[in-house]
Amino acid sequence: MVFEIFTALVAFLALAYAGTTRFLQAKLMDKKALEEMQTESKLLSKEFDEAKKSGNQKRIDEAMKKQMDFLPKMNKVMMGQMKMMFVVLVVFAAFMWVVGYFDPSVQDDIKLIMTDDGNGCDQKAGDGTYSVCYHLEGTNYGKWTALVKAFNGGAEIGSNETYFIYKSDGADTYVNPGKGQPISVETDKKTYESGETVALHASLAGARADNVQMVLSNGTYFSVELPFTIPLFNVKTIYQPYWWFIFISIIASLGSTLVMSAIQKAKGGGKAGAEKVLV
Repeated sequence: MVFEIFTALVAFLALAYAGTTRFLQAKLMDKKALEEMQTESKLLSKEFDEAKKSGNQKRIDEAMKKQMDFLPKMNKVMMGQMKMMFVVLVVFAAFMWVVGYFDPSVQDDIKLIMTDDGNGCDQKAGDGTYSVCYHLEGTNYGKWTALVKAFNGGAEIGSNETYFIYKSDGADTYVNPGKGQPISVETDKKTYESGETVALHASLAGARADNVQMVLSNGTYFSVELPFTIPLFNVKTIYQPYWWFIFISIIASLGSTLVMSAIQKAKGGGKAGAEKVLV
């Protein structure tokens, strides 16, 4: 039930974000100035092309001067668009923070420090393979994911993820792709029973790290099964809340754009019909 509520919350936030960005665009973006700039830019480009075809150097120089005089106006309009985009990005970051804060799949994550000191699960000290052990108990059965993050000097240099099955069958084998420096992550086996200890190993393939951490999912992770497959990407299941947020916000933005276009066309058609009647 918690995940269903969270999934609905993320969808609601995505709709709110789509509405907020459309409101900001209407308030901060000078659509008339942008359309005038685009029209003037096309006319100046056409005039310059015609001047070049004529071979008249005076016409070419005049067309060039008009384009140079037009640049400050274009830059002013473009700067306005950049400011609007900056505001939208700040709003997006705020919404994403809210999504991450309420994400129930990370609230019960288990954070472990991996070592390369030859103790516990680690077989040999200083060989570049970091290890950690975790005793499995409780009834949170299913697929668990193990995310490894390597740091050097406080900066993350790479990450990778693997999975194992805790006392249940499961066809889902999805894990997030690795980033940064290549890291090989392995478990001593793929299926465990209650009371067993999982041994996890991460090899950094020669990369230097002063801190290697592992996050176990504790068997809970976010996923939404779509009723259709997204074309091009061939995706049917969304596994991260931020991708669900982006997906819903894109659908909402496209839908609102189509609705607004249809309304404007209807208004335009009604106005044209009224003018015909008056004539």
